[in-house]
Amino acid sequence: MNLIGTQTIETKRLLLRKYTLKDSEDMYDNWAKYEECFKFLPWKPCISINETEERIKKWMELYKENTFYQWGIELKENKKIIGFINLHNVDMDNFSAETTYILSPNYWNRGIMTEAVRAVLGFGFETIGLNRISADFYSGNDYSRKVMLKNNMVYEGTFREKYFKSGRFYDSIQYAVLKKDWK
Repeated sequence: MNLIGTQTIETKRLLLRKYTLKDSEDMYDNWAKYEECFKFLPWKPCISINETEERIKKWMELYKENTFYQWGIELKENKKIIGFINLHNVDMDNFSAETTYILSPNYWNRGIMTEAVRAVLGFGFETIGLNRISADFYSGNDYSRKVMLKNNMVYEGTFREKYFKSGRFYDSIQYAVLKKDWK
């Protein structure tokens, strides 16, 4: 495996890049403060730009590690950070990782997340040398399911009541794609 840490990835409409402190306001204004962006994730939204800055500072420290892969999603047309995508739980012994992503509600249903996921899958398979990338989502998050299907990810199973959030349990629905099936 080629463990090189977060590198810039460019697509037709997007620049996937490392976060900097200059991104704090965009991140907060575009996605980090919205409950709807975290509705199907175990995390909570940021309550202030200061909290957003603290998260980014932690990520900036982690960028020093060659197994840390986390990108801000910058829309080229306006140079705004509109989301987040990563590869995490990188398993070097088994050539696998997981991905998680968030997108500003102002940009939903435009194919942007599908494009970002496709780029990160390509980076994972072609640059890092992964064989398998998986993702899961809370039951009810059909938008995430559509992104996974558009990227050739295959349903693998449901983990019943895996997550607890806002006073209720959610099933976790697992999808994955293998390098040989990706293209």
